[in-house]
Amino acid sequence: MRRLLGAFAALCAVAAAAELSISGVNRAEFWAFFDSVYSTHTEDKLDLTVSYGDLAASAGMFLYEPSKPWAGLRQPMRLLDYTVAYSPEQLEVLYGKFYQTFGRGLALRAYEDDDFRHYKSLHGLRGTAHLPLGTDVVLLGARLRDIFFQENTYKTLNAADSTNQVLGADLSSRPVQWAGFGGRYVRINGDGDLSPRAFNELYGGDLSATVGPVDVYGEICQRLGTKPGIGGRETGLGYYVSGTLSFPGYSLLGEYMDYDKLGYPTSAYHYNDPPTPIKSGVAIDRGVDERGWGVTATASPLDPLYLEANYGWLYRHEDSTTGVYEWEGKGRYSLGENWTFEAKLNHMVQQNIELHVARRGTTKPTVHVNYLTGQHTFALEADYNWVVEDTGNMLEPWRYHETALVLSYGYGDALLFTVGWQAVDLKLDRRYNGQQSWPVFETVWTITERNILRVRVGAERGGYTCSGGVCRFESPFTGVKAQLISRF
Repeated sequence: MRRLLGAFAALCAVAAAAELSISGVNRAEFWAFFDSVYSTHTEDKLDLTVSYGDLAASAGMFLYEPSKPWAGLRQPMRLLDYTVAYSPEQLEVLYGKFYQTFGRGLALRAYEDDDFRHYKSLHGLRGTAHLPLGTDVVLLGARLRDIFFQENTYKTLNAADSTNQVLGADLSSRPVQWAGFGGRYVRINGDGDLSPRAFNELYGGDLSATVGPVDVYGEICQRLGTKPGIGGRETGLGYYVSGTLSFPGYSLLGEYMDYDKLGYPTSAYHYNDPPTPIKSGVAIDRGVDERGWGVTATASPLDPLYLEANYGWLYRHEDSTTGVYEWEGKGRYSLGENWTFEAKLNHMVQQNIELHVARRGTTKPTVHVNYLTGQHTFALEADYNWVVEDTGNMLEPWRYHETALVLSYGYGDALLFTVGWQAVDLKLDRRYNGQQSWPVFETVWTITERNILRVRVGAERGGYTCSGGVCRFESPFTGVKAQLISRF
């Protein structure tokens, strides 16, 4: 009996020593469209994590419910994901849903972007070892699922290839403080081709070094693939190089990239997503046929003054009619603790990036003013966009102007009221469904530190938008949006 009591006491001591923690976040949304049938959009995304000592488990629940009648594209979606991980010192074994990026994404990039509503996840087994000399090794075997929000509905972009297998290995090491290296291999097994070698391989490595104020990084990746349908091997190559020079108050970043048949597959989704030099996130085809470079400079010559300038250019190898370049200058100045002024000027030209648009050029100045006094915050933001757009079949391009004005008032940390207005001075049926004015009113109520309610009533202009090289066209919206974010 004493031995049993002793064993029970030891077990209780171990249980007490291990910390049990539970955390999570839930985002619930409801949209009501002011259309002819008053369509609705219901969405809920819950992520829950429980950890106990070296063990951790998480569950993710996602619900998307558009109102009936369900059209061919607007279909409900319900997902239930889980993850179980064992993580003693220097080791982790995980089974379930996870995100993983090798290097800068030339070989593999699976990630989530809540703001852009893009969830590209892997589902399977992953092992990670943390070795001496700053070395990490990752081994994985999984399947990809790419959920994307487009045209006011969620889609599984790789629904036809959801059974493809992803096998990967990654090594990253920093044996000395000033230098590091890495290597990686990814193999994708699919059954869409008749060839007995119907798989794609992406492999490569990287080098990095830091010497004083200079930091350099370079990565190369090769793809050995299968020609769709007919079989046979095809090759691709991509590399990315960046360098940073930084001093107190000043920095300069330069980057160059060249991707030739690296992005895979060439359809709407990719297993890899290499970097783009364009600040707004625009890419041509996400690594299939791209070459470009970018420069970013920042300076703070005075304590309240911040300056930033960047330039990016991306184009095809042998097609001068397709590409994008963008430059932007920005300055921010704080006057005491009350006033903040910010101004920026953005110019971008896109050629054959959007569907049915041969060339679109924009020049947009933006002004932002913020004033804080006691518990009260006042903010003003305004921009005016000069647009020249050509579909490729026009004698004269469209020339029009887009305007946006936002006024905000906040009381403490609890309440924020915003009135906004967007307008365009030309009726564009294809881009904006013939609408020309979009007023909106929004209230944000921080109920507690962990619960935030946001209600928006009015209209949104929509348009072509990008994030991290992934782009979509957002349809104009008129109606009510309510969102509750809860953290626990």
